[in-house]
Amino acid sequence: SDCWALWLRPYSLQERWQPPFWTWPLWPFHYIVGYYVCNYRQRIFGDQASFFCSDTVRYGPTLMQNWVAAHFGRHFVTHKRQVKENIEAAARHAEKIGVKVLCLGALNKAESINGGGLGVVKMLGPRRKLSVIHGNHLTAAAVVEQVHQVFGDRKVKFFLTGASSKVGWAVAQALRDRYGYEILCHSTDPGRRRLFREHGFASAATLSEGSAFSKYWIVGKYDLSVADLIPQNAVAVVFSVPHPLGSRSDVRVIEAGT
Repeated sequence: SDCWALWLRPYSLQERWQPPFWTWPLWPFHYIVGYYVCNYRQRIFGDQASFFCSDTVRYGPTLMQNWVAAHFGRHFVTHKRQVKENIEAAARHAEKIGVKVLCLGALNKAESINGGGLGVVKMLGPRRKLSVIHGNHLTAAAVVEQVHQVFGDRKVKFFLTGASSKVGWAVAQALRDRYGYEILCHSTDPGRRRLFREHGFASAATLSEGSAFSKYWIVGKYDLSVADLIPQNAVAVVFSVPHPLGSRSDVRVIEAGT
């Protein structure tokens, strides 16, 4: 997998990743491999085969590993049951070998798969020794830190999409309360906008309101309309996966927590 990653890297840091032309003929092979790891690898080889260990790092006495779920992104839509079973298998293996903390992160904590991790906790049972966290805290912290590194103590106004999500709401509160940034929170839900106002935030029902408010956006929701309505030459700190600004080469995209 490391060799593939090296071959598929863009040729400069100014380029966004795009699949090389020669990868398309290999699509049928990749599809078969994806179907195998999604449906059969764990069943044949056991719980330890439900993931790939991509990194092993030791911080003093603490051992940390990154386990990569054996799935393509499409499986979280087309094969939800198999994805759920493989995530639970990885958790069982972690419990078995004495892992202390399992951070699900990314799509492994999708509400539609396991309710943000609650399904994994219930599966392990009340006698589990493994602590399961969903990773939203780390994502929010990474976004807040990235924003502050870029903008410092300047008085900047931000338009935040995805503000009603767990991560988005934490980001909004931290940026305002810790660094004093002015935040306009976006949601199409009237109840969510009322919540924003009750907590002292300005709220917007449309992306057009954000365009008029600021050229500095924090994009926390995958919405293709963002690419149409974000101002020309804007700066976007993005933590949505995937991000919707690939078609806007004029926008400076800063990825955070992705």
